[in-house]
Amino acid sequence: MRHAISYASHNCTQDYLDAKAEELPGAPLCDKCFPILGVVMMTGYNASSSERDVRLFDLEQQTIINSFFANGDGPWTVVYDEWSVEGVCNGGQFIALSQSTLRDKILADVGWDVRKGEGIPGFVMSGDEVSYYKSASLPEFEPLVILQEFFGIVPDVVNLSEDFRYLMRLWLDNKSGNYYQIREDGDKELAVRVSGDRIEVRTSLLKRYLAARQLDAVMYIDSNVSACFDGELSDLSDLDSDVISAEHLTCLSRNVWRDSSQRSRVWTRLLAKRILEHPSREKCGIWPWDDIEPDEYPEFIIGENDSGESVSWTCSPEHLRNHYGKNPDAPHYLTPVYFKPEVLKRYYEDDGCEVRDGYLSCGNQWGVSIDNGCLSYVSVFLGDIGRDIPQSHWNHWKAYNIAPIGGMSEEAIRRSFFNQSVMSRNPEHIFKRVYAALQEEWEKGWGWRLHRKAEGLDAGVLARLHIPVNESEAEFRAQSLNLALVLVDLLNEKRLIQGMDKVDNEKGIDKLSRFLESNKYEYVERDISLLRKVQQMRSRFAAHSSGTKGRVCLEEELGDRSHREYFIDVINQTTQMLLDLKRFAMSRASARDS
Repeated sequence: MRHAISYASHNCTQDYLDAKAEELPGAPLCDKCFPILGVVMMTGYNASSSERDVRLFDLEQQTIINSFFANGDGPWTVVYDEWSVEGVCNGGQFIALSQSTLRDKILADVGWDVRKGEGIPGFVMSGDEVSYYKSASLPEFEPLVILQEFFGIVPDVVNLSEDFRYLMRLWLDNKSGNYYQIREDGDKELAVRVSGDRIEVRTSLLKRYLAARQLDAVMYIDSNVSACFDGELSDLSDLDSDVISAEHLTCLSRNVWRDSSQRSRVWTRLLAKRILEHPSREKCGIWPWDDIEPDEYPEFIIGENDSGESVSWTCSPEHLRNHYGKNPDAPHYLTPVYFKPEVLKRYYEDDGCEVRDGYLSCGNQWGVSIDNGCLSYVSVFLGDIGRDIPQSHWNHWKAYNIAPIGGMSEEAIRRSFFNQSVMSRNPEHIFKRVYAALQEEWEKGWGWRLHRKAEGLDAGVLARLHIPVNESEAEFRAQSLNLALVLVDLLNEKRLIQGMDKVDNEKGIDKLSRFLESNKYEYVERDISLLRKVQQMRSRFAAHSSGTKGRVCLEEELGDRSHREYFIDVINQTTQMLLDLKRFAMSRASARDS
């Protein structure tokens, strides 16, 4: 079966159309054919249409018109695009920013106001005076996308406006070519996606930028489509049209013409513009227009009444007593709010965030004081939730909010109300402090770390290691893997056997055993046995607990303890081991100094 419109030598197009006509799965369209034919097929093109209807449908470009005038209304806005199938179709889309006072002028002429190559600095001569200019289109128009041409010597480069990238905090991922917005809450969100010659921007981000700059966005399209037609050109005169809509800020011109070199084909050229009005500047969400409205602050459970019902209050700092607020009947700013330990799981797993004793931070973007000294819950002051935790994270915290089931840890009370510097007694925090101190003392004693610094995919493993936040096997497995990685996999094996005979197939724990024995360490048997237990947690319990053998071993090891209780017990044992190894290293350093 052949169709009325021939798409040159692009066999993928004909295969696709034939498959659609037979309602069969077909080969995907190539990158050149998809921009045009993809939208054509979505409008219901089918093989039963008359030859003339198909020709007219293609030449009308109505689907392209509809798609163009809808651009800017969906989640993504096309800001740059090019396509070409030789002898069949070609075109492009572009976007530029403009002063709002130019709307009437822009709509009066359907021609493009800015060329794709504009936006490059240069010089202009007026009489004998030569002046430097940033762009020939400024200040009336400002390209959002700038084409940098290299005359075929090397590939041309399409660049995003520097102002756009800098103001909206866009980071280029060189691997994918996409841009991500680094939000104030530390999240990384896809903002600009690049696919071949097509560039799309998140519409919400574009409109925020328009609001910040108080500039309109003018979208342009130039689309040319051809079809076989042997009749008189005058028979297609109804395709010629010029339309301007001041109300919708759009204009369009379409005209039909015949190819002089190929009389059997006719073309239509579509030129159109659409103006996206800029929102008010307050909509940009950038300081100083980033204030949160009072009714946007959520309420959190702060206690229970005499009937056992939950009592909640807004976390808005201005509606709390003392510190910020002035309402004498409101709860105090420093009212603790309690959460399930799972609330921190999100941040343990995010390499950009750090959960440490008494503080949660995400890079340099934000941080909040927390009380994570207790094993059963986490607490944060009510006012700090509204002031220090990003708005986009409030729903996450609210999902884990619980009524008070205990009090603040002694360490948090002494830090917050007595300005005392105290160490947490949480087993996780003690382990991490002692682990870091051991490496420092070991390097003083032997000139090298007992455990190598984690690199690559393992970087940050110590920060990710934590007491399981719940009783799920998934949490237990993950933390068993992390613990084994920190204590066993990162052992500095090359240094441990330096100067000693090599033993075939000797593992890291065996190397440590030989090293400690040769240096007369007191607790060799106890610590080596403990490390083998940690290794077993990873290899047998974590990696194979779903199997019958692994599950039986795990149940025998747990006894009447829960997953968390067992893990805490192992953490306490390994902490004691690290303390003894630290003292061992300190005695070595003292002996060397004496």
